[in-house]
Amino acid sequence: MVNHNFYRSIKQRQKGAVAIEFVFIFPVFFLICYAIIVYGLAFLLVQNFTYSSEEVLRAALVCEDCETAEDWEAEITAIATVRLTKDNADGLLVYSPDSLTWARDCRDASAPTDGSPALDGILCEVSVSAAPLLDGITMPGFGKLPTLPNLLTGKASLLF
Repeated sequence: MVNHNFYRSIKQRQKGAVAIEFVFIFPVFFLICYAIIVYGLAFLLVQNFTYSSEEVLRAALVCEDCETAEDWEAEITAIATVRLTKDNADGLLVYSPDSLTWARDCRDASAPTDGSPALDGILCEVSVSAAPLLDGITMPGFGKLPTLPNLLTGKASLLF
């Protein structure tokens, strides 16, 4: 014969086990989902910053009067001032935070100073950077998760 009271007492003893398991498993799943979202947004921003840098350099290619590094820097500055500003209809950026910065550097590539190979022309680099959209969560015992750099940067270079 089967003792029904024995099986009923097992069910009653297991009643709170799911809640206790949920308490331990939920933070892990939440952290994994949050990390996927944070890293996804970070990669989106870096790709957008790289694309914007490339487009600024492509737009500068139409300059016919540019011969020196200073001419190219002036042309790139004029284009970047319009295309990399916040809330611009012609802008290239998906996200334009207040921390957005951009820089350009044009130099003669035939006489490199950093040990790179000599090239014929003027090498221009444009970089766009900003702070990440979302920051990590501080977990007790682990610190900040996920860890991201303070600045997300996209760079492009072109030899004129």
